[in-house]
Amino acid sequence: MDSSLLPALLARQATSDCVQLLLHLNADLPWFAGHFPGAPLLPGVAQLQLAIHFARAENLLAGEFQGMDQLKFQHPLRPDDRCWLVLCAHGYGQLRFEYRLGSAEDIEALPIASSGRVKLS
Repeated sequence: MDSSLLPALLARQATSDCVQLLLHLNADLPWFAGHFPGAPLLPGVAQLQLAIHFARAENLLAGEFQGMDQLKFQHPLRPDDRCWLVLCAHGYGQLRFEYRLGSAEDIEALPIASSGRVKLS
């Protein structure tokens, strides 16, 4: 993925099957342009693309996109937000992701902005 499309990576934590990445959603990311004028937010398709990109970079999954489910978008991600992207391998060829608003180290206490599961083959 073109580096101009990637948020700044501020921190990384890992367990045996999960990776937690603290991201800064730079206001100049192209994803925000035109979505929506006057009240920009990170589109759901961008959130999915970033989750897949970082999961592949962390070797949590490989393969071709086959689908997604359990998608929930609860809070918008806005320019200059900091959020944790939590990526967990979930069975063969599946990735569970969550974006959690904020930069506190107690990630579980932060509100979930969005979540879902991606299937690859």
